[in-house]
Amino acid sequence: FSVLGFAIAIGLLILVLMPDIPGIIEPIRIGGAARWLTVGGLPAFHPAEFAKLADIIYLAHWLTTRGTDVGSLRRGLIPFLLIVGLVIALVALEPDLGKTGVITLTVFTMFFVAGGSVWQLALMVPLGLAAVAGVVLMKPYMLQRVVIFLDPFADPANAGYQTVRGIYSLAYGGITGKGLGVSQQPAGLSVPAAENDFIFAVVGQEFGLFGGLLVIGLFLVLAWRGMRVAMNAPDTFGGLMALGITAWLTFPAFINLAVVVSLIPLTGMPLPFLSKGGTSLVVVLAAVGILLSISRETVTRGASAHE
Repeated sequence: FSVLGFAIAIGLLILVLMPDIPGIIEPIRIGGAARWLTVGGLPAFHPAEFAKLADIIYLAHWLTTRGTDVGSLRRGLIPFLLIVGLVIALVALEPDLGKTGVITLTVFTMFFVAGGSVWQLALMVPLGLAAVAGVVLMKPYMLQRVVIFLDPFADPANAGYQTVRGIYSLAYGGITGKGLGVSQQPAGLSVPAAENDFIFAVVGQEFGLFGGLLVIGLFLVLAWRGMRVAMNAPDTFGGLMALGITAWLTFPAFINLAVVVSLIPLTGMPLPFLSKGGTSLVVVLAAVGILLSISRETVTRGASAHE
């Protein structure tokens, strides 16, 4: 079913970019970006979230069937770029640079672990950086985010407002925090997009340094356990799928955390499990279910072998 799922995901990504067909297909455009889709009057959903999981499952299947040919240029890198390039290009056209980056990091991690050539991947790095620079230069709001990242306090009331508020919120929480729910009270410090991109700033304000470190520690545990599942998977397909899911869950987590503490420019990246969002939460939980299924199969086979 990986091929069917991948085809459906590509179709949904294309529909997001299509003109409206009232009552049938209605892309939702916010601020010039088309990222949400309503089909047949159903609730709006985010096709890129489904595409990430479908891409991981299909790519795990494709890499497994390629075997040692993954390291070749003609049978490995070129068809790989054609497959992932389609998804990356469609998500970038929405535009959604944050999710584009996460998908790119995830699929190239899978490709490298599956046996991709190191020198081929090394050659892709400058090309990728050049592509990102080109997109940023063509989008004024993205360029502004980079400029504000360099000095958010230069314009704290306007362009740097969200970043500065996030930093203040973390500082306001101190070591132990102000308490659960205090950030929503008059005494709390309001943070833009507190329920989505800057949910970690709220965690820091309400639970302090201890709460922030706990969240970071939980994601580190998730990354560690996910890698263990991938290494002990019963077959190559399961191992690559577990690796892809783990990378997909941890990359955006640490990108989100880096944004809040102003280590990288704003990207609009939600924090898995914590940020508000229907589509992302459903797909993330489905991915965790797949990861647990792979882990269960590993435990079952290991127990049978031991017996």
